Amino acid sequence: MRESRSAPALTDPRLAALFQRTTGSALQGGHRLQLLRDSDDHEAATLALIARAQRHIIIENYRLCDDDWGRCLLAALCQRATEGVQVLVLADWLGSLNQISRRWVRQLSVSGGEFRRFNTPGLGEPLAWMIRNHRKLVSVDGCEAIITGWCQSAQWRGLPSAGHDPWRDTGVRVAGSVVADMEAAFAHTWALAGAAWQPQLLPHCPASPLPLTVDNAHVRLIVGRPQSSPLFRLDQLVINLAQTRVWLTDAYPVGTPAYLDSLRQAAQQGVDVRLLVPGSSDLPLIGLLARSSYRPLLLAGVRVFEWNGAMLHAKTAVVDGCWSRIGSSNLNPASWLGNYELDLAIENEDFAAVMEGQFLDDLDNATEIVLSDAERVRLVAPRRPTKRSLRHHQGSATTLRVSRAMALAVRESRRLGPTDASLLAGLGGLGLVVMGIALWQPEAIAWPVGLLAALVSINLLRIARRRFAKYRKYQDPEA
Repeated sequence: MRESRSAPALTDPRLAALFQRTTGSALQGGHRLQLLRDSDDHEAATLALIARAQRHIIIENYRLCDDDWGRCLLAALCQRATEGVQVLVLADWLGSLNQISRRWVRQLSVSGGEFRRFNTPGLGEPLAWMIRNHRKLVSVDGCEAIITGWCQSAQWRGLPSAGHDPWRDTGVRVAGSVVADMEAAFAHTWALAGAAWQPQLLPHCPASPLPLTVDNAHVRLIVGRPQSSPLFRLDQLVINLAQTRVWLTDAYPVGTPAYLDSLRQAAQQGVDVRLLVPGSSDLPLIGLLARSSYRPLLLAGVRVFEWNGAMLHAKTAVVDGCWSRIGSSNLNPASWLGNYELDLAIENEDFAAVMEGQFLDDLDNATEIVLSDAERVRLVAPRRPTKRSLRHHQGSATTLRVSRAMALAVRESRRLGPTDASLLAGLGGLGLVVMGIALWQPEAIAWPVGLLAALVSINLLRIARRRFAKYRKYQDPEA
């Protein structure tokens, strides 16, 4: 395997400083990378990392399930915990709701591991449940990690016997100094879910035997937190710097006007902009919202493709054959501003070439969306019929995406196609149903609204009092 190369443009110190200021993260070199595709690669890499751990194992995931894969994962974790390796598992409360059993948690605890749920609802912070931990991380000893869009669930395997294809997803296994930064980000969310944790790193990481995609790569960790938008700023910067091509894959794209305008402007300037999205989403309403943005993109020259297989869940980008991104963030306001996310940007030509090859392979199983002579969005060819198993939980993130995208759709002055009309008609119909209930049984609306307003108001007062007390204590430690 030859040593990979970084793009000459990315060695410009002024550009490197701009990227660091945009993300708050420094570029780090000397990393070994393995590209992971779909559940088979991810499961094998996860078990390999667990087997190599000497001090600690970290699992942080939006969705963790007690299913065939979840029980296989549990057995591996329990084995290492009984051997004295520290095992920490953090699952998002909403993403893993009704997916992880008490038996699973109890068995891990009995073996010596520790399990926490992130942001479990409570009376003290009535609206805090809307903030989710959407990260997907596996890490060991501060030496090796997997960062991905893949959830810890057998659902990603599909069900071939029933004709259900595996879900399409992408991740990267990485060995190098950036892993310590990933674990520092985990330590923050782990502390939010309970007591603090300080990783005990190995003095020297052993040489990794991972199957190489590239060696000596430069990477940058992008740590997403609520009310912080490093990935949004970085993607905007990269798109505006692009000279030849921007190829994006995303599961739930509901871009803001600024983001969509960047894609349109790039396409109008001759950049090859392509967007690969699910042909059938496990969240049909999000699929409608995504399709509502097709027409202006297509008019500007952006090429849009819909995946023909089961759910496309990957979140990746590759730009100009030198810059790539893989992680948990979707192209929507919930990921950019509302969730805890984790992504890895790779500035490396060889890795980008592999990513571009994978993207082109994926297009072989996708159908392009084009405009007809009447400027109506249509498939360029009939879609291959498929059977899909689509069950996935997104919770409050869905609400944020829907409300944001609906507001944008209403404000935007343009003709409405079938997708937009269906979306707005559905919202209008829901409003009429609520109005009918309010007229027929006003108590059915008034009491819940009143109780909710009281709960929120009382707790807002409690939060204001508690946080002001902390402020005064900080200003006057002797008080």
